[in-house]
Amino acid sequence: MVVLPGTATANSWELIPDTPVVGDTIEIRGTDFTGETADVLVSFEKDVQVLDGGYEYLLEDVEIPAGFNNRFTAQAKDVDDLNVRVKMILWITRSAEAKEGTATVSQPGVPPGTYKIRIDGKSKASEVRLKITGLQKVELDSGNFSYKYNTKSIPPGNFEIKVGDVTRQVTLRPAENLSSDIKTSSEQKPDQGKNPAGTETDRLRAGENWNIWIGGILTGVILLLLYSRVKKR
Repeated sequence: MVVLPGTATANSWELIPDTPVVGDTIEIRGTDFTGETADVLVSFEKDVQVLDGGYEYLLEDVEIPAGFNNRFTAQAKDVDDLNVRVKMILWITRSAEAKEGTATVSQPGVPPGTYKIRIDGKSKASEVRLKITGLQKVELDSGNFSYKYNTKSIPPGNFEIKVGDVTRQVTLRPAENLSSDIKTSSEQKPDQGKNPAGTETDRLRAGENWNIWIGGILTGVILLLLYSRVKKR
């Protein structure tokens, strides 16, 4: 538990745990706030490589808490445009053209739930900088509040939390069981990244091949059993 400077004064809050690991649910506790709600902003930045004039970044398991007092914002720098695709039942897309190399898509009142979000677009640069921000208005109880946020969708590294007038940089440590996934990602073949849907397509093909292999074995077993019964008769 870490108490930020300004404890026992207006707009003070603490973070639990103070050194979270990817996948942890962090809790932000605020005290001595004024008004009916407090704005909680969680943001992080990510550098994404451009391949064949396009960039793409996928966010898995993005949890939007209960209530509609929220806003999701994606900003991309050094780009031509920006698409934010959210999978609810179907894919829903919001797009924006860049102005002076920066494009922003912002959506208020996102319904509660767990989403897959794909961010992509075109760029003439070799690398683009993405900034993802989630804003939640939390109701106060006698000037206090408790807000929980799942870090599953945030990559390891530094991210920022701002509540009221106090901003803090937090380091998110990688989970131990993610080390093998990180290694696999770093060893990705060059041609795999050129198709935005390549990774998911490869997984689907691998699943189909696995199903065919299993189906072949089961078919062979059934034929063998039928043959044994016919032979005994």
